[in-house]
Amino acid sequence: MKAVLLAVALLGLAGCARYYWTKPGATPEQFSRDSLECAREASPTESMRQQGIVQVEAYRACLTSRGYTRDKQLEPVPPGSYRGIE
Repeated sequence: MKAVLLAVALLGLAGCARYYWTKPGATPEQFSRDSLECAREASPTESMRQQGIVQVEAYRACLTSRGYTRDKQLEPVPPGSYRGIE
């Protein structure tokens, strides 16, 4: 019975995790700049930019190409973890 309760508790905690981007040595300012540039690249038309529409896969590919990795993290997140566009 304890094993079942532990499994249920762990599954519940996993649902509370959110995705964060990390890159060794990246500062919050650098991530903000990279995230903004990737969002612009992932919104190829003026209409999309004006409406705040971002092609999520293109955004993620852009950040990945800049050396960031995206992983689920539980709160409190480790230093150097940044929220991007989801």
